[in-house]
Amino acid sequence: MPMMMRRRGVGLLGAAAVGTAAYYAGKSRSQSQYNEAAQNQQIADLQAQQQYGAPPPQYAQPQYAPQPQYAPPALPAPAPGAMTDAKLAQLQKLGELKQQGILTEEEFAAQKAKILAS
Repeated sequence: MPMMMRRRGVGLLGAAAVGTAAYYAGKSRSQSQYNEAAQNQQIADLQAQQQYGAPPPQYAQPQYAPQPQYAPPALPAPAPGAMTDAKLAQLQKLGELKQQGILTEEEFAAQKAKILAS
């Protein structure tokens, strides 16, 4: 009777499973080492802050000269005879009164000259 031969080892699927597990174990170890290094740096920073009373140099805020405070430039006073919103509103009101027939042409011209002269 011929004897059946059995395979030895875990085979291709078994090797893939072992390789995957090893990859994730290495990745996990690398991540935990990174986290531990970051935590150690934070502890060292806190100890330095407690010892010296100031943040470590890599976290210190740069010192800049204070910004000068400038006042906005003063607006010049309107020149005599310059058109302002108030004058424009008065002229419009005069125009309406003239259109309604309340003012004559002469009265309108006199009031207009008075407004523009002020």
